[in-house]
Amino acid sequence: MKKMITIAALIFLTVAATTGQPFKAVEGSKITVSGTSTMHDWTMESEAAKIEASLNMNGQQVESVQSLKMTLPVTTLKSGKGGMDDNAYKALKSKDFPQIIFDLKSTTKSGTGVEAKGTLTIAGTAKEISVAGKTESMPNGEVKLTGSYTLNMKDYKVDPPSFMFGTVNTGEEVTISYEIILSN
Repeated sequence: MKKMITIAALIFLTVAATTGQPFKAVEGSKITVSGTSTMHDWTMESEAAKIEASLNMNGQQVESVQSLKMTLPVTTLKSGKGGMDDNAYKALKSKDFPQIIFDLKSTTKSGTGVEAKGTLTIAGTAKEISVAGKTESMPNGEVKLTGSYTLNMKDYKVDPPSFMFGTVNTGEEVTISYEIILSN
């Protein structure tokens, strides 16, 4: 009987160690999209991304990121310029595809660095990507994830927006930066 209890405890500990702790994005998290145009550089920012993750922790340190899914409503990206926002939403086909989604498939962690592989879906087009980032344990038990990824909009079948009857054009490449604070 004692042997069965020991085996059951080991199975429970193994399952508990591999299931990870649930975390969600909290206030202060933000996604920033930046790019260029023939007139000036531009940025759009959102603090409305819904992010859920499962992290394996060793005390305050992140051992691994077991799962992560980010859903960003397109129309929460704001530049502070209504016309630019409207053109961006149109280019991103927000009426048909109202969300940008990242779904993690695997990670490789080295110290505070992490390489995340997953599927990024923009304007209805999904691509497998690899994103480099960092994890930072915060004193209150929260975890900060930071990093960036540069992509070509045409790879996602997004025509770079133009303004003023085509006299101002945005560049094809944009950089998506993230600063996510996760709490359990």
